[in-house]
Amino acid sequence: MPADKPLKQANPVTKWLLITGITVILIIEGLCGFKVYHLSTQQKEYKLDYAFVNNVQYGLLSVDVWREQVIAAASSEIRQYRLTPEQQAELRKEINQLLRTLVAHAFEIINKPQKSIGGKLKKLVVKTFVSQDKIEAQIPGYTQKLMAGITKPATYKKVSTLVDTALAQMGRTSYDSSVAATKQLMDSVFRRYGAASKESFEVKNSARLAQIKSDTYFYAFGMLGCIVAILLLWIVLRNTRNLHVPLYILSVLSAMILLMVGLTTTMIEIDARISRMDLHFLGKAISFKDQGLFFQSKSIIDVVRLLLNTGRFDSQVVGVLILVFSVLFPFMKLSATGVALVSETWRKKKLIKYFAFESGKWSMADVMVVAILMTYIGFNGIVNTTLSGLHFDNSNVTTISTNNTSVQPGYIIFISFVIYGFVLSAILKKITKKFTITYKKQKAA
Repeated sequence: MPADKPLKQANPVTKWLLITGITVILIIEGLCGFKVYHLSTQQKEYKLDYAFVNNVQYGLLSVDVWREQVIAAASSEIRQYRLTPEQQAELRKEINQLLRTLVAHAFEIINKPQKSIGGKLKKLVVKTFVSQDKIEAQIPGYTQKLMAGITKPATYKKVSTLVDTALAQMGRTSYDSSVAATKQLMDSVFRRYGAASKESFEVKNSARLAQIKSDTYFYAFGMLGCIVAILLLWIVLRNTRNLHVPLYILSVLSAMILLMVGLTTTMIEIDARISRMDLHFLGKAISFKDQGLFFQSKSIIDVVRLLLNTGRFDSQVVGVLILVFSVLFPFMKLSATGVALVSETWRKKKLIKYFAFESGKWSMADVMVVAILMTYIGFNGIVNTTLSGLHFDNSNVTTISTNNTSVQPGYIIFISFVIYGFVLSAILKKITKKFTITYKKQKAA
């Protein structure tokens, strides 16, 4: 606060108008914060549903899906199969040779010496009425008739029916034992969306997520707009001293709303998937899309809860440190500064003085912002490196993987809290200068 400018005093009406106006701003900020939290929770549920339905274990790695794809490809290939002219010529040659061998073998058996009277009579009849040369001369005609029967459409249809039956039998013996339970889970998800199929579910899920994303950013920026409005009031009223305390108390409340929303709203999402895989099997194109490999969506509170529930001492220690220095300390510092300005009696208490004026160096909220950013960069790099090994592009297989890892509105709100906290600390130093000087003198004494 510049020393050369005289301090002003606002009348009580102005003071109550200020309190009323900022209270309205706080209510708007609180409502926007609630909407951001609620929408973030909904977005997480919708994305978890999408990740479940499109999980790679129910698609690319599913026995049932591959069974259906293989049977469909084989059936289609059999229905369309026809002998080529070269194959027909080769088959005709084989049939002709087989018939000649059969005729030669039959006459060889007949020409053997016969001991019985019946055998001798059969041999005599065959030699009298049947000529081996004439039968062999008719073999090409028999071959042609067999080929005509084999290549007619009805025969191909019968063969296709037999193969389809065999494939269906094979399909019944190759299945995933968990398919019934999986289908029940899928159907329960579809019912929640009023969808009758996976395709319908995906359309509705994508539409809802697009709307949620738009609404979330709208309310998040609404919160930030409220903070900007309060800071503008500080600029306007910087020389009106008797309004500083109520204005600062209300500013602290607005900071607490930012902190609560920032801690509980999703900050980072890790989403790795195979966006598309195309391969060719028996001349048929088989495609898989949006095959989910990994999905996680976490807020700071989620991370703390996860670390504390691991059961491992080292993880629990990290969880406690994050909870204390990035969650509890900021709350306690904000509360202490508010109490120190309101009550002179409480201001003299050592604990209040400590948290209000000296605990800032122990608050790790700013460090948490950097840590989350580094975590995002690290995970993003790991996922990109891992997915790069899944890229294939050749005549048989084409694979396109996608890394959808991203920071979420919760991160923006938490950064805003940290910056807003720095601004409030600077304001506090100016309006409580005499308090800090007194405290330091008492401490030195």
